[in-house]
Amino acid sequence: MELRRVELDFSDAEVRWTPNEPEYAHLFNAVSSYVPYLEGMMNKAVMTLEKQLPAGAEGLRHDVRNFTWQEGRHARLHMQYNYLLQDAYPWLEAEQKKIRADFTRFVEQKGPKFTLAYSEGFETHGPYIARYFFEDSGGRLSDWDQPSVYLWLWHFAEEYEHRTVCNHLFHELYGSYWYRLYGIMYATIHLFSYVGRVSAKMARWDRVTGEIPDVWRSRLRRARAVAGLGRVVVPGLLKALHPRYDPAEFPAPRRSMELLAEASRKYGVREPS
Repeated sequence: MELRRVELDFSDAEVRWTPNEPEYAHLFNAVSSYVPYLEGMMNKAVMTLEKQLPAGAEGLRHDVRNFTWQEGRHARLHMQYNYLLQDAYPWLEAEQKKIRADFTRFVEQKGPKFTLAYSEGFETHGPYIARYFFEDSGGRLSDWDQPSVYLWLWHFAEEYEHRTVCNHLFHELYGSYWYRLYGIMYATIHLFSYVGRVSAKMARWDRVTGEIPDVWRSRLRRARAVAGLGRVVVPGLLKALHPRYDPAEFPAPRRSMELLAEASRKYGVREPS
């Protein structure tokens, strides 16, 4: 796991970064809107629980620390990008406050076991969405020079890279199959409900403001985008529910390691802690 000092200039970034299918971008813009707050919660959970690891778990402890560094970098850049989203969608900040309050409540009221299980729920989808971006996007994400596109490709390539951390930490400390399933399903329902609601509002806003001219074609494109994501997420989720599921066995999406190698050369690498 490498630690890359990625910096992106969003001054010319596109909010509708799939111009022929803006509804596709809406889905992931909705994800971006909660990413800084979710990853803050995840980092709190794993840093708290790292202290409970036994003396012989130095490899996992090392991975936890590098995981938090990577996630912190993701949060920082998504926060910068989200200012563009807030400008484009003036109502978005109110939605962000609601989900941020949920994450705060999880930390304060449900505790680290729940927040780790929830974190694994989000991380479970990372490798599958990475494969969706790199292998099944139909050329939508071919422009690596567009900072909005590069943000997502880099982010989910690193999600693949640290895919085992929450899973292995949960197994090391708790080992409860049923509680792990509870966390995965809770996170999936909570996060995808938010994404569905917020992305639909983005699409409606763009139609009303004239950014998207044809309402019925827009609705059809949105249906295709949601169905395409579902074809990746649902099978991946079913595999993750197996008692012997181990994300370490998931193969790297094509070109994802190429992008990470390029990011390492371009932005430099901080030595792992």
